[in-house]
Amino acid sequence: MAGRWAVFLSVLVLLLPVIRAQEAFRTFTTNTGQAFAGRLVSYEGQTFYIEGKDKKLYPVPFKQLSANDQKYLIQVAQLGKVPKGDPRTLNKKDPSPTPSTDETAKDSDSTEEKIVAKPAPKPKPKLRSGSFFAYKPVNLGQDPSLALESKQVSVLPGPDEPVDFKRHVLPILEERCNSCHNAPYDKNGRTIHPKAGLRLDTYEWVMKGNLDNTVVEAGNLEDSYLYEVITLTEDDDMFMPPKGGALTPEQIDAIKRWIEEGAKPSAGTADTTSDMTNGISFHDHIFPLLEERCLDCHGEPYVKNGRTIHPKAGLRLDTYEWVIKGNLDGTIIEKGNFEESTLFAVITLDSDDPEIMPPKGDPLTEEEINMVKQWITEGAKENPTDTFDKPVENNVEIASDGVNKKESIVDLLAKRLKAPSKPQMEAAQKSGALVTLLSNRHSMIRAEFSSGPNLIKDDAIGALSGIKNNISHLDLSRTSVTDSVLGEVKKFNNLTWLNLKDTSVTDRGIQNISKMPYLTYLNLVSSKISDNSIETLASIKTLQEVYLWNSEVTENGIKRLRSALPDAKILF
Repeated sequence: MAGRWAVFLSVLVLLLPVIRAQEAFRTFTTNTGQAFAGRLVSYEGQTFYIEGKDKKLYPVPFKQLSANDQKYLIQVAQLGKVPKGDPRTLNKKDPSPTPSTDETAKDSDSTEEKIVAKPAPKPKPKLRSGSFFAYKPVNLGQDPSLALESKQVSVLPGPDEPVDFKRHVLPILEERCNSCHNAPYDKNGRTIHPKAGLRLDTYEWVMKGNLDNTVVEAGNLEDSYLYEVITLTEDDDMFMPPKGGALTPEQIDAIKRWIEEGAKPSAGTADTTSDMTNGISFHDHIFPLLEERCLDCHGEPYVKNGRTIHPKAGLRLDTYEWVIKGNLDGTIIEKGNFEESTLFAVITLDSDDPEIMPPKGDPLTEEEINMVKQWITEGAKENPTDTFDKPVENNVEIASDGVNKKESIVDLLAKRLKAPSKPQMEAAQKSGALVTLLSNRHSMIRAEFSSGPNLIKDDAIGALSGIKNNISHLDLSRTSVTDSVLGEVKKFNNLTWLNLKDTSVTDRGIQNISKMPYLTYLNLVSSKISDNSIETLASIKTLQEVYLWNSEVTENGIKRLRSALPDAKILF
């Protein structure tokens, strides 16, 4: 009996290193969201060999796994818990007698010696000042001086200087990372997306990471994947950047300090939304709110089950530029004027209003609403230090009680009209329109057919006749109305804003609105309007914004219209 135990213990001693080397089964997740159970066996280059519970071996590319699984694989490989190489090759050994413990260790050492590390990349040659090869190419027709001005100049922070993202970090990313992690672009008719779905060309994209996870955790180096991969040894398969050698110690230190200081968009900015004494910052105050409450519906387009999911209403709020741009309906921010800003209007509706934003969860708090209000009032600037000159309002002089007054069109019209009664509002809503007051301080109304617009036909406009003088904003987009409807719309004497996007309205119908006295906004996107309407549109001298994208108007027609309305914004 004692002899059997001795044999068992000797075998156990021999197997113990193998048992320890085996990784346990765990659930892996692909970057498309598919999960599977498996056990890591070995790796070779960027291919990891995973054994499934069906005992089959599956070679899985590193980039096809989620960020969390990638971190796990990096850690296991760094600790040497699994061997390098194809397990099918590793297991092909010549049969030999069971080795002793010392022999096993010796064989292990010899095996390790056979694994040849990747040669270190050759250092880039240092070019003398003025060398022909030191010049960077510039596109044909581009002014070299302008090309240099437009590129971020890499400046490293001083020892006691706070790290600024745009000045210190972004130039490093532009120089070493953005060839692979920039915005999507077209090449030979094919869209080239950033590798691993990760963009590093703006502060918002760096902080957003990719669909798997974030790559920067403010104040936390250990959980910041970006810092981890740039500090690996150059022979590691996960080392970044993969080309051109490692970042310099000074560049790594700048990124390290930036993360430790809170990964802020600019040096010295507040890291909480409560500090607004020096003005509102889009990156510090507004974007965190949008990211938490709005980006589920208004983020970047993405692919789900083979279908591209676009942001709702064509509105993206994931960068400062997109917020200011708005969508095809127009801007949602009127700089310096929160009362005319659609964004402010929809976040201040009653909680039971179907158009309130965000539609899910609790309404924004009073503090959050006031923060957005203050930001717009200050000019909706990207940074508090940016300058903002409030534009002069487009006013109109109208005689009222024998006195010439100079006020904005909507405000002045509101003062001349009484608010409609409750029965009038209820009667108007029977048309299927959503009817709301533009502001609590005056009587002008917005009417839109947002629910089932394809069911709305010309006769629906009749239910609005009782309040037609109060309607300043009318949205007929995506409805089934025809030219006939504009014969009724022309009777809305105080209309300033008209949306006919995605309707079958033609040049014939547009003639009906040529004499509307206060019309400032007209959306004809994806309509059947052609160059034949240019003369009609040119006669409406009050127009400030005209949207004609995807209509039948030609470039020549747009040129004529811009010449007739030089101060209007015309989107084509």
